[in-house]
Amino acid sequence: MINFWKYLKERWLTYLFLIVAFLFASLVYKLDGRFNISPSNANYICIGWLMLLVIFISVDYTVFRYRIATLDDYCQFNSLEEPSGKFAYPLDNHYAMLFYNLKAEHEQYKSMIRQNSAEQLEFITKWLHDVKVPIAATRLVLDQHESQVDPRFYQSIDQELFTIEKAIEKVFYQIKAGSLYEDYKISKIQTQNLIAAALKPYSNIFGYKELKINLTGSSYEVLTDEKWSEYILSQLISNAVKYTPQGGQIEISTKLSDNSVTISVKNSGQGIPSQDICQIFKRGYTSSDNRSGSKATGYGLYLAKKVAEKLGHRLSVDSKLGQYAMFSLTFSQEPTLYQVTKL
Repeated sequence: MINFWKYLKERWLTYLFLIVAFLFASLVYKLDGRFNISPSNANYICIGWLMLLVIFISVDYTVFRYRIATLDDYCQFNSLEEPSGKFAYPLDNHYAMLFYNLKAEHEQYKSMIRQNSAEQLEFITKWLHDVKVPIAATRLVLDQHESQVDPRFYQSIDQELFTIEKAIEKVFYQIKAGSLYEDYKISKIQTQNLIAAALKPYSNIFGYKELKINLTGSSYEVLTDEKWSEYILSQLISNAVKYTPQGGQIEISTKLSDNSVTISVKNSGQGIPSQDICQIFKRGYTSSDNRSGSKATGYGLYLAKKVAEKLGHRLSVDSKLGQYAMFSLTFSQEPTLYQVTKL
């Protein structure tokens, strides 16, 4: 709402004219000796003029505030309706009409963007499903001729196919993450089942890199969405495998503490530089130290963090440079956190 000082700033020209007119009349009265008027009458005139000025300012300020408020209400609540007949002043109607036209163009532009985005999303989703077929066929052919090809050749092709599958999975989950509220189901899941499902696709990779897997802790029941939590753990395991040197070790532990259960994925290796810890979950952010020569996109951990927050879980990181990096996914045991409104 406009205040009085802004009102004066808007109307300064009007009041400057009134002041100049009053000074001009006073000057004529002083200079023209033939203009006879008693001092008391002159005072009455001045007092009357000031009273009329105060009344004029009060009325004009009230009307001005009302016009601003009316235009503001229209812009906020009725901008999709033509302003015809809604304003008493032509200037207000003109401003409202300009806003209406801009709003109409904006809505049309948004509709076009939504339609184009929907078409592109439909195309990408269809492509993701279509590309799985030749990948599966290639893997089948490779498995059928495993005994006929060099083991190193088989391992290289298998790793590349796995990388492609994970890249496709990442795009697929990113698309679905935007509408997580439409595709989630909170239920009680055993942490042992989540870990096993997340580890399964990496069985060959563990063998290729000769990685040691150490599972510790008991299995606990947590409230979560099985598919999305499995994806988060898969990203943590993928990150651990990527940055663990040949013959290194990955430890997956499960701990119960108060009203929460935490699954931690810890890998040996170079660890994460201290300057990267606070930014490791940012979109597109990659380590300032090119660990293991890996080509990181900086998107997997960002998406894992995003999904974890939407599910009401906590994803954190701890590292000691030159020794280890550990990512922890914490599930709260409070059911009240899993509200649709939170998503």
